[in-house]
Amino acid sequence: MNILPFLLPCILVAVPAPSLEFRAPNGLRVILDERHEQPLVRFELRVPWEGREDSASMCAVLGHGGAGGFSRTALEQALADRGLKMNLEAGRHSLAWSMLTDSQDQEDAFEFFAHALFRPALAEGITALRQATKEAASPEESFLAVLGLPTGEGALPKLDLPGCLALHRRLVRPERAVLIIQGDLNLPQARQLVMLHLGTWAPAPEPSPQGQELPEWAFRQAIPGEGAFAWAGSLPPEGEAPARTAHVLVSFLLERAFRETGESSIRVEAPRPLGDAGPILFQTLLGKSPDPEGLLRTKLERLGARGFSLEELEVAKGQWRAERSALALHPEAYLSAWTQGCLFGDPGATLDVVRLEEVNAALRVRLSTLHWLVKGH
Repeated sequence: MNILPFLLPCILVAVPAPSLEFRAPNGLRVILDERHEQPLVRFELRVPWEGREDSASMCAVLGHGGAGGFSRTALEQALADRGLKMNLEAGRHSLAWSMLTDSQDQEDAFEFFAHALFRPALAEGITALRQATKEAASPEESFLAVLGLPTGEGALPKLDLPGCLALHRRLVRPERAVLIIQGDLNLPQARQLVMLHLGTWAPAPEPSPQGQELPEWAFRQAIPGEGAFAWAGSLPPEGEAPARTAHVLVSFLLERAFRETGESSIRVEAPRPLGDAGPILFQTLLGKSPDPEGLLRTKLERLGARGFSLEELEVAKGQWRAERSALALHPEAYLSAWTQGCLFGDPGATLDVVRLEEVNAALRVRLSTLHWLVKGH
């Protein structure tokens, strides 16, 4: 049996590609990964978000507006005419711009990339977003939004222009960002692109810090309504990669625990963005219990008291390795994971040394910091 096809994804993930790194004068960290087997170039720039910054709202504003003197319609048409693909992705810990282009068009593509990055038309984005979000957010949408889970656009707060400008100046800064360029170009070409199009991106003065308070419903909110259900959510952890490793394993273990017990009244959703730690959502299904909150609390308390076994932990580690290996088959996802790892460290690097005690401690942290939304009581 030829095992090479099965080992290849593992090899691609385990062995980093040769790369070169340099810093632009404005502090931007740039990593080049030369790959000349195909005439393609991918750019991804990621900036970290602090604590509970409203990255989803900023991403929505940027996604509805133009850039660099182009209206949104003109920008989309210009990209389509050139066959370019540009994405904007908001996570709880970071915001990322990415673009895929043919290597022959890399300079033209990078110019649009730079426009979208630090020359956005925020006023147009706010106006378009307000038109798209005429209905107020429901409690359910707001609950999911604070956990960083996907919602309808109605859950997004309506930021004003001064607020958006201040947030953009504070967070989208070159000295806090990492840019990875991957594909069919060399180091002199990469330096030229960065200096030509991002060389004038200057860091703005640091504003004075302002504290933020959690919404009232973040810990427990009860709303009236027909049909009772309960949601409980846990925010993803802060900190460096070693501290996040156990929380990723907890996500795998919780999904598996409820699935294997045949629990049909509770659903668990634990998205792992690019193999990193993410929020966890527990939801009782409508009409399955007269006391959905009591049901969910009882199940979680029993699980927290029992903890996980060493055998269960090894299964979760194997599942994580399989998901990470699959990234090698998806170049854009692999590039995003690499960029995020450059900012925050790779939690997978400590996978083999994490102990059962650390995983069960992470489980107790997750269950003790749940946010609740209860309907029908």
